[in-house]
Amino acid sequence: MVYFETPGRENIDAMLELVKKRAEELGIKDIVLASTRGFTAGKALEALKEMDVRLTAVGIGRDSFPSDLAGQLEEKGHNVCFSRETTYEFPEHVKAAYRAFCEGMKVAVEVAMIAAERDLVPTDGDVISVGKWDTAILITPARSGRFGELRIKELLCKPW
Repeated sequence: MVYFETPGRENIDAMLELVKKRAEELGIKDIVLASTRGFTAGKALEALKEMDVRLTAVGIGRDSFPSDLAGQLEEKGHNVCFSRETTYEFPEHVKAAYRAFCEGMKVAVEVAMIAAERDLVPTDGDVISVGKWDTAILITPARSGRFGELRIKELLCKPW
């Protein structure tokens, strides 16, 4: 578990190194990434290019995610989906509980659930999910209708 002194974009390279190392150690094949404007997805595509993993970039809407990056990801066998195009439930009191850890924790859980809702990641095995630029978790995702089956197994990193 790594704590970053401050939250923010400056932690992305270190966070992706931790994700890479842990994925290799555990044989993780799926990595979910929150990426609203493509920054995180682009960085992950480069940092993890030598790995045998499938990335699933979860953005908010197509209008803010670069279409050329979406095409590049899909061309390489990765997934891109958007929360505005996915029906799911994530109650406010649950979001608030995850935000007590940090905003990235709420996001990491949410994007893993969205990816599961779209059948882009397994719900019977572990994936690594990245929330924002500084939070990563090992999680067994679940669809929102089966939220009680979701398991956070490890916190790889987060801001202090």
